[in-house]
Amino acid sequence: MKKESFLQGVAHNIAHHAGSGLSYISPHLSNALSGSGINTTEINLLCDSPYPENVLQNKPLRMALMSLREKAENILIKHGLSFEQITEMRLLATPAPWDKGGYSLHTRVVIISINNKRYDSGWLNDAGCTL
Repeated sequence: MKKESFLQGVAHNIAHHAGSGLSYISPHLSNALSGSGINTTEINLLCDSPYPENVLQNKPLRMALMSLREKAENILIKHGLSFEQITEMRLLATPAPWDKGGYSLHTRVVIISINNKRYDSGWLNDAGCTL
């Protein structure tokens, strides 16, 4: 697979972006999760309209996740890759337990290539560092 070795870095970059304020996911994800009684969620970023299952609908969150999907695709393209070269791209996210405002997220991205290789960012804290 062309440039498959970049997928580990791609997973990290997407997880880092998702946890940053630039993604606009927080505090919307935290609010939606707490309103649904859920602590952690998983989001399929290959889906045309990514949104966590069993979570209350939140328009700003839906828009932020659509933007994140586009950002993920752009990161892949930057490395000469595309969605067609992967079978799975999942964002896992949980609000930082110490942040009651919901602005800090712990994020993780797992990518599975068409060659069935797994690339895992590991859990990142709100500063983008591995937990």
